[in-house]
Amino acid sequence: MSAEATAQVPRLRSLRADLHIHTALSPCASEQMTPPAIVQAALMKGVDVIAICDHNTAGNVGAVQKAAESAGGELTVLPGMEITSEEEVHVVGLFADLRTAENVADRLRALLPAADPGYYAFFGEQPLLAADGRETGRETATLAAAVPLDLNDIVGLIHDHGGLAIAAHVDRRSFSVCSQLGFFPEDAGFDAIEVSRHTDAASSRMEEFSSLGLPVVGSSDGHFLEEVGTGTTVIRALEPTFAELSLALAGVDGRSVTRA
Repeated sequence: MSAEATAQVPRLRSLRADLHIHTALSPCASEQMTPPAIVQAALMKGVDVIAICDHNTAGNVGAVQKAAESAGGELTVLPGMEITSEEEVHVVGLFADLRTAENVADRLRALLPAADPGYYAFFGEQPLLAADGRETGRETATLAAAVPLDLNDIVGLIHDHGGLAIAAHVDRRSFSVCSQLGFFPEDAGFDAIEVSRHTDAASSRMEEFSSLGLPVVGSSDGHFLEEVGTGTTVIRALEPTFAELSLALAGVDGRSVTRA
């Protein structure tokens, strides 16, 4: 290849990503997980890309995106959510844009019962937040509940909306594909599997997960500010976008993902 041709080939970048972070909207997350606080925590950890994945909702994604813009635009915020299937399997869905994520969230919300006082007493409030962290409302659906869709339906719903379906924290003893089903369904159509920050890279289990034939990513599943960026993925791609992440998961033209 000539020097001129080489100069025209776009250079891949190494981007550090935490693709599974909750806001205070998730019933199990800290009230400190506000949009500006999450953005600052990610920037302090040197993270380039995050995905907001609250339980069964995308209600605070737009606020975190705006907070990132206000902080200088150095952090890319991808829309996502962590969906609980009727088998109580957690699936991370990532989407190309906010409107698509909100459309999926609206579909799920219609399937969830309304929260009652007992629910709030146990799980706490579910605040909808502005970019500056102010509360703008409260979600009244039971976000902690499983939706009445099975695993195949969930993966299909994500793919029907052009999203990426990731098997969440497959190493956990609860709410993972393996813990809930007793095996990993290789025909489920996942685009990747997520191994939590609790499994060391030297663990013998990593060989087990790698043998599944899917890209392995790492995420913090952060529910508290100090957890943001504690589990990450290195994405080799041209830019920090959903489209490039999709290509990296597929290994197109040298792109790649590696659990950090």
